[in-house]
Amino acid sequence: MAYEINNTFGTKIVSLADGTLDTTTTDLALFGKGYAGFGEKLNENFIKILENFNNTSAPGNKIQGQLWFDQTNKQVNVYTGTKFKPVGSPTNSTSQPSNAVTGDLWFDTVNTQLYIYTGSAWTLIGPTTIAGSGVTSMLTETVQNNAGVNKTILKGVQNDTVVFIVSSEAFTPSSTETNAAALIAAGFSTVSQGIQLSTTVSSAKFRGTATDSDALGGVAAANFLRSNANDTTSGTLGILNDSGLTLGAGSDITFSLSSDNLTIAQTTQDKDIIFTVNDGGNTTTLMTLDGDTGRLELPSVGDLRVKGNLTVDGTQTIFNTSTLSVEDNIIEVNRNISSNSGMPNYSGLKINRGGTSTATEQDLFFVWDETFADDGTTIFGNAGGAFTAFKAGGGDDEMSAPTLVDIRANIVHATSTSAQYADLAERYAADMQLFVGEVVMLGGSEEVTRCNTELCKGAFGVVSDSPAFLMNAQAGNNDSHPMIALKGRVFVKVKGEGKAGDRIVSAGNGEARVGTDEEINHFNVLGRLIKDKYSKDTHLTECVIGVK
Repeated sequence: MAYEINNTFGTKIVSLADGTLDTTTTDLALFGKGYAGFGEKLNENFIKILENFNNTSAPGNKIQGQLWFDQTNKQVNVYTGTKFKPVGSPTNSTSQPSNAVTGDLWFDTVNTQLYIYTGSAWTLIGPTTIAGSGVTSMLTETVQNNAGVNKTILKGVQNDTVVFIVSSEAFTPSSTETNAAALIAAGFSTVSQGIQLSTTVSSAKFRGTATDSDALGGVAAANFLRSNANDTTSGTLGILNDSGLTLGAGSDITFSLSSDNLTIAQTTQDKDIIFTVNDGGNTTTLMTLDGDTGRLELPSVGDLRVKGNLTVDGTQTIFNTSTLSVEDNIIEVNRNISSNSGMPNYSGLKINRGGTSTATEQDLFFVWDETFADDGTTIFGNAGGAFTAFKAGGGDDEMSAPTLVDIRANIVHATSTSAQYADLAERYAADMQLFVGEVVMLGGSEEVTRCNTELCKGAFGVVSDSPAFLMNAQAGNNDSHPMIALKGRVFVKVKGEGKAGDRIVSAGNGEARVGTDEEINHFNVLGRLIKDKYSKDTHLTECVIGVK
């Protein structure tokens, strides 16, 4: 009767007829009942099992769980059902093993490095250096100082050479302790705080851009002359060439030699050369070389007084004085204007504000503006000109595109035709600090207080920031007597959404909100929204108040 050969799980491997020998199903010889010479094959099976199928190549008839001793790599492997996997040791190969599972080890026989498989990739365990290249790594090392105290340093090693070390403290290494002596031999007879380069590495330097340095070429940084700031030197400064010295941001003045002759040159067009001395502690101009006119001017050392009339014939007269005093009570301009030539557009006072050029200085003018005219309405005043204050437009033509400027005074007696801001306000005594945009009501311990109730019929106004007209202005300051807008455009603390034109009412806590048709009446309406408001949060929103 045939033998039915099953594995551990009860699965039939092969059916062996009587007297037969099977050497193809497994790597062991399986023989049927009555097979002659079975003893030899049986003993050979024991040998194969004992030596784990020792061979240079994997068994050909392997089954799951079978062991194989790889003769080439001297490794015991187990068959997983898909491949032979090393048992208890990494896979030794020149390339990454395939079909790896998490935790597998691989020893790279080319670079002599050990890797572990993370489940998605092979990660290097060590060493960091590649075989044949020497040690290249950052190493932590303990060395002794010359007092026998252990110190920890960080060594930067490249191809077995210590290039630099890192230490948090300075010390002198011991000459007898092994690691310290090796450190000295590597070019570190003393250890400094920070990063230190080896003295034995040829041309070792920090490469790149440094933000600061204690010294340059062994000279302290503080001993170098600055090129971008005022500086002095205690040494002798020599210029050993005939091109000499140049002064000024625009290279305005040059001192140079030609055939040993000194030339002092003003290179900027129309600029002067001025010679001054210290006369009894006072700087006195002795001579001026006028670059505009080419004249040599020798000004008087003392005051210049002219007795009698002084007539200056020319196009321009300049008074370089700090104070100008005029005895006459009328200063006349346009004295020689011909009746046939017509009045100029602008006549008056020019205030020079200084500047680098006529394009930037934008001088100020207070003049009679002949070009001002009535616009045909009753709002603006008389036709035929007006006194005007403006800032020059700049450029070659100062009168082109002028910009109006403010005029300040204590009291102005005039008729106002317009205002920059848009609300009418008055100062009222408050019983608490009030802020811009808050709704107020009459009452409290003073004249006004914050409106803290919804649909308040006593809502009186809104705290203003910049009213167009302020009544009772001298009553106090913004803390004690805030400016309360009574009518006009003003920013209000509005809570919730609203559309332009919606009526607003008190919302309590000094805020306002849009009122519903059922809520609003003539007594609680504060004003209306000017623009749509989309946020539900409380924001300063422009409204017109006093409009029911």
